[in-house]
Amino acid sequence: MKRIGDKEIDGSGSQNQHPVGSPRNELQGQSPKPGNGNTKDALTTDDALAYLKEIKDVFHDQKYKYHLFLEIMSDFKAQRTDTSVVIARVKDLLKGHNHLILVFNKFLPHGFEITLDDEDED
Repeated sequence: MKRIGDKEIDGSGSQNQHPVGSPRNELQGQSPKPGNGNTKDALTTDDALAYLKEIKDVFHDQKYKYHLFLEIMSDFKAQRTDTSVVIARVKDLLKGHNHLILVFNKFLPHGFEITLDDEDED
């Protein structure tokens, strides 16, 4: 599901090694070249796991939403969708949970951000 550095997280907590610079780096804000000055590069596997846990906890009574989030990430990983589609799907899925949306921005590549409209604001 999520990929931080050179470890991939599939939602179950297991990690698989992949070469740095693969297309899957895009969603986590990772650049194929280290040291690009992007603070998003400092994200860790623990950050991704903590975010997944937070989503699971928030939607404990709506498990389908957690699974849908994993599906969105899986589609991205398999390159069935791109960052713009991920942004639209995540914004719709997490509507009303602005904190989760804003935290998700940390995992997006430089130049991409989910913005909240006035109607989305708390």
